[in-house]
Amino acid sequence: METKGKTKGGIANLKPCKPGETHNPNGRPLGQRNYATIYREALRKIGETKGMTSDQVEEELLETGLGKALKGDFNFYRDTFDRTHGKAPQSPDDPGSKANPLHVQHSVIWG
Repeated sequence: METKGKTKGGIANLKPCKPGETHNPNGRPLGQRNYATIYREALRKIGETKGMTSDQVEEELLETGLGKALKGDFNFYRDTFDRTHGKAPQSPDDPGSKANPLHVQHSVIWG
């Protein structure tokens, strides 16, 4: 399929903003919270009901998530970390290359 004029999408169609200009004038609506904020507030609320700090609640969640991960269930980590830290730039099927090597870090925390 051939397109005439501007190409739709892609890097060729990107144009830098002029000083003081924005390509998303409305932006995120005021008062709308991102996932990391909602996550921290939920930890704080759970901590208040359990008499714990939000850090203690998060540690308990991570211990539970690690226990599940050791049994092969990585959903907790994938969902939480994708939302708070962004998705990994490499596919698990991609073995990497010299220009884009695959880095793996594994940590085990015993309490």
